[in-house]
Amino acid sequence: MSISISSQSYGKARVCLSYITRHDDRHDFIQLAVEIALEGDFDAAYADGDNSKVVPTDTMKNSVYGIARKHGVESIEAFAQNLASHFYDSFDHVDSATVSIVESLWQRIESSGSPHPHGFVGGGSEENTCTVTQSSAGTKMKSGLRGLQVLKTTNSGFEGFLQDQFTTLKETSDRIFATTITTEWPCEKLDHDWTAERTKIRGLLLDAFVARYSPSVQKTLHEMADVVLTECPQVSEISLNMPNQHHLLADIAKLNLENKNDIFVPTPEPFGVISATISRDK
Repeated sequence: MSISISSQSYGKARVCLSYITRHDDRHDFIQLAVEIALEGDFDAAYADGDNSKVVPTDTMKNSVYGIARKHGVESIEAFAQNLASHFYDSFDHVDSATVSIVESLWQRIESSGSPHPHGFVGGGSEENTCTVTQSSAGTKMKSGLRGLQVLKTTNSGFEGFLQDQFTTLKETSDRIFATTITTEWPCEKLDHDWTAERTKIRGLLLDAFVARYSPSVQKTLHEMADVVLTECPQVSEISLNMPNQHHLLADIAKLNLENKNDIFVPTPEPFGVISATISRDK
């Protein structure tokens, strides 16, 4: 029997970096976790144990800090492009280099009514994301965010759904709608200010989430994507993942008490998962 390698890649994950940009009047702070994946002429390492072309993953880790020293960290998009270019340009046998970055968010502390120059607060679930792949086909980049928790206490329902012998869910025109948004979009113009664009997209998503009555997660997802594609000409498509994180009415009738649609039990699992990619018509 003969076997062959159909595909392979390897790299380094969770390379953590905190970077300070020191200005005269303030410090900027960014905290990242970087993942690197290389594809190329590495078959001999798998088939023959020949490591002569293997870039050690420890070298990949060190490269994150070296490229940060050399180029700085202006944004996750700029840093990911610099890293991907480094790995692709430095080694002829690398066919593609993919760099994925997750940014933990820190906000300036408000002190005496003004943003503090070097004090920050963090701890939220929201993160910024970016993925850059460089190959002979060029450079492709996606930006996004994840962990954006949103909730509205009314103006949401779920009615008219298919029912069969296993259906126990009751229809409602007034429910809590809670989800944690994960979204990304392709960045066709690499030198565009995608940090500012992300801030704009985030605001548009939040506005659309609260603006209208939601008959379903699906419909709200579509409306949110529509607003982004309408208001952001640099974005040709957007992918959204929005789990339906249920808050169910507490059964307090057994306590001889009436639930006036105000006492709920948050249920972390199981939960519905709704996702779609919405594109602008060409």
